[in-house]
Amino acid sequence: MGQVTGIVTRVEAGRARVECGVSNHPACGACAAGRGCGWQRSNQPRRLEIDAQQGQRTLAPGDRLEVQIDDARLLRAACRLYLPPLAGLLAGPALLRVVGWEPGGIPLLGALLGLLAGGFLAWRWTRAGVPMRWQWLGADDTTLSGQP
Repeated sequence: MGQVTGIVTRVEAGRARVECGVSNHPACGACAAGRGCGWQRSNQPRRLEIDAQQGQRTLAPGDRLEVQIDDARLLRAACRLYLPPLAGLLAGPALLRVVGWEPGGIPLLGALLGLLAGGFLAWRWTRAGVPMRWQWLGADDTTLSGQP
């Protein structure tokens, strides 16, 4: 299970913005070795938006928490994001070839249209995001970026 710690910076309309840093809790072992997903390579903190209420606990600005995501759900979300555009890119020209429209730049146009259709499908499919759980660690008066 992937996890990262952060501080709530803002709560609006039932959503909390969490500022996460890699210096306080790496998301995985690959980050600690410098081979991770990119969180380690950037000096700036990352921001996540999560539901501000879980059970009886509601987040408030300044709360420290640990955000967790199931690896299987993250993998499914990545597949939903990347596979439809790739499938569209490959299926567009193949469909035109089956129909018999192969001359000139028509397969290229079919690939572009398939890519756009797959991108739109991926956008619609992943709009809901990936469900994350959080665990409250306490309140903190400092921010992760080092500014008071």
